[in-house]
This record gives sequence, C-alpha cells and structure tokens, in this order.
Amino acid sequence: MTFFHLKRRYGWARLGGLSIALSTSLFGESLVWDAKEKQAVAQPGEEEMAFTFVATNKSDRPITILSTATSCHCTVAKAPRDPWIIAPGGSDELKVVMDLRSRRGALSKTIYVDTSEGETELLVHVEVPAPPAARREMNANVARVDRQAVLKGDCASCHVTPAVGKDGADLFMAACGICHLAEHRATMVPDLTDPKAPRDAAFWEKWIREGKEGTLMPAFEKSRDGFLDDKQIASLVNYLLVTMPSRPAAK
Repeated sequence: MTFFHLKRRYGWARLGGLSIALSTSLFGESLVWDAKEKQAVAQPGEEEMAFTFVATNKSDRPITILSTATSCHCTVAKAPRDPWIIAPGGSDELKVVMDLRSRRGALSKTIYVDTSEGETELLVHVEVPAPPAARREMNANVARVDRQAVLKGDCASCHVTPAVGKDGADLFMAACGICHLAEHRATMVPDLTDPKAPRDAAFWEKWIREGKEGTLMPAFEKSRDGFLDDKQIASLVNYLLVTMPSRPAAK
C-alpha cells in the first residue's frame, strides 16, 4: 500500500495547524452551525485560545449530541451538559479550547461531533507568532534538556498510546504521521516527503533511534528513554525506504 493510500485511509489529511472550521455534516441542514471556519492569531505570551461554536436545530425533532472528541490531547471540546439535547428550533454552544504552550506557527486540530443525526467535524486553526528572542532561547534550552517530553505525561496519550504494539505502516501513522503528515502541520515540523539530502537506511535508523538534539524530535529507542524496540525500529526503516523519496527532487 503506498504512502498516499495510507494517508487517505487513516484520514491524516484532516489533521494539523490552529483555526477552527466545520466540515459538511452527514445530516445536511438539520443541525446548523454559526460558522464553517473560525480563525485566530495568538498574542505574545497567550497560553490558550478559546472558540465558541453555536449549533441550531433546524429540524422538527430533538437532536442529541452523543459525544465530542478531538484529534489531540492539547485541544478540549466541552459539551454544556450531559445528555446534550437541542430542542427543535433551539440553539446551544460548544466551547473549544486549545493549549498553545510550547507551540508556534500555523496549527490545526479537528473536533469530532457525534449526534443522533450523524457525525460532523470542526477544524480549528490558530496562528501562533514566533516568540521573542528570549522565549525562543528558553524553549530551545528546554528541548535540549528534555526533548523526550513529547513521549511523557499528557502528551503520551497522543504520541505513545496509539502506537503501542504496532509496527510498519500502522506504527508510522500512529507515532510519526500525527506530526509529519498533518495537512496543516506546525511549520517547525519537517515534511518527510520533501528530502533536502539523500536518505538511506542508516539515515532513517539514526533519526528514529536518536532523534535530534536541540529540537522537539525525541529519541524513540527504548534505551534512550523512548518506547520502540529494535524490531519496531527496523519495521519503520523498511516502511520509510519504500514509501518516502530517497533523494531531493530534481530542480
């Protein structure tokens, strides 16, 4: 299966950057939202961005919002009550909050809304300006001290848990694709489909095992405080050799 087939299969084209948009719902105009896209630019030092979506029931029957979920732990969608039922002709609000700490560039997250009428999605986009020189240096120092932080604590629910027990393509999509294949990925995250230099098995193995000092790229090898064993790393290397270009595109 090619990289592009896997990307479509796993839906990663729907993940990435910080702005909020609502895709076409499966239940047509029964539940109408106040906007299909909401955008924001964070101010220096702002640690979170909050959005409010207003849903109006245009049908002649109650609509129940069964659940809400997000594509990343850093974004929370909070239903106003449980059960959340919107009466015919009624309106209600869905609050969405994104954690901006240690993030910069164009970011996006998806909010999934499951209702008694079907499913729909909200997409949030927020532009986080580059921090002042002092804060940029502080972030760089934090990454140099512990770039493994993305594999720990709350971050592990997105970057580790989905990848447990997987290998090859499935492991790549769960552990790597969440950052590198996001359609609106953060500008600090390299595009693996656009090589800047030749790449062979040794290249991929070094990056997977060791990560890169001074960046947010962690070491994934178990002996380096990661969570991948030798067999999983080998499966990733083989997958990348087959699916990713090995040389820069001809100019």
